[in-house]
Amino acid sequence: MKRICLDTDFLVALLRKHPEAVKKAEEYDSTEAQIATTSMNAFEIYLGAFRSRNAETNVKQADDLLNSIKTLYLNLECSRKAGEILSNLLHIGESIDLRDAIIAGITIVNGYTLVTRNLEHFKRITGLSTEPW
Repeated sequence: MKRICLDTDFLVALLRKHPEAVKKAEEYDSTEAQIATTSMNAFEIYLGAFRSRNAETNVKQADDLLNSIKTLYLNLECSRKAGEILSNLLHIGESIDLRDAIIAGITIVNGYTLVTRNLEHFKRITGLSTEPW
């Protein structure tokens, strides 16, 4: 069974009912894929919702979406992996957003494929499986 971790860009597109994201989500549903997101992606979604002009409505929509899928949490093993990812990239003179390192660490440790359009952010991370949408 395919294990899919939805990145923030995909979740935002679903909330906005973007046709490509909706179609991709329907494909995953039809194949009975295990669909999840990370606690860091949930944080990013809530941050955007609370900062929006229609915060009350957008937070409710975020609640509904995030409660409908599994959340993968940052634990000690994931923290270790994220630290390793960030350290390795910094060692070779490359940077990555701390949140992206955490998302990657959680995704790798749990054995999921990250569905994202931000492939540039994640392509340098060894061991991370990604899938564009």
